[in-house]
Amino acid sequence: MENYKDPISLFKQTNFSKTIWWKLKVNISGYQNETENKLVTEILKNRIFKLIYPTIHQNTHKFSRILIQLYEDGYICWINLDGLIIEKHELTKTKNSGNEQSFIKDKVPSILKWIKGQAELNNEYLWGGTIGPNFDCSGLIQTAFFKHDIHLPRDSYQIKSFCKHLFYLKKFNRKLQPGDLLFFGKNKQCDHIGIYKGDGLYYHSSGNEFGRNGIGIDTLKETKDKISLHYQSKLISAGRVIRGYLWNKTIR
Repeated sequence: MENYKDPISLFKQTNFSKTIWWKLKVNISGYQNETENKLVTEILKNRIFKLIYPTIHQNTHKFSRILIQLYEDGYICWINLDGLIIEKHELTKTKNSGNEQSFIKDKVPSILKWIKGQAELNNEYLWGGTIGPNFDCSGLIQTAFFKHDIHLPRDSYQIKSFCKHLFYLKKFNRKLQPGDLLFFGKNKQCDHIGIYKGDGLYYHSSGNEFGRNGIGIDTLKETKDKISLHYQSKLISAGRVIRGYLWNKTIR
């Protein structure tokens, strides 16, 4: 049995290979750099990663964090060695489930139901949050799809580029369908994301300054609500998820 409690020993056994994949046995946090505690993402148990740094040439006794790349979305971040529990993982070819677009469409009601359940929990906005109950905007969307076996990129601007573009929005468009994603930002530079619920309403996790400090519902229709109006002023476009994201194969 592999020694789950000593990941450095496991890495040494493989000469710190950059091609071997590892599966997480616990939830962990991902950080922006090697020393500061600036959260950029949370990483669910059973996600898969490979090592980027250190290499066999570094003195590994000095390291408290390692740099990794996640398999499901290609995201790169630093993680703590302390508390890390892993096992070696052999990637297997994913079976073609037929019509991927139909599969995703069928999952939309469950995705929206899951988000509704998260919104009913006590929660607040958390930059980097993907595990819950506290999420950032793209973390909520990525995890909602991930829970239903659909992989998306990590950040809102990446999701916008990956989705099938539907149309630019200046006001409510009746062609929107439940599950369509809404993109917000300044000068068409996306920095926020929501998911359309229906009847002009959408879910999103918004911050404290201009939002609801957590998961809430806002409207695309005429309103006097200041928060909804703020996001209407930043609305860029709508997109639709029609395939799962494969960071190492998908043209980005």
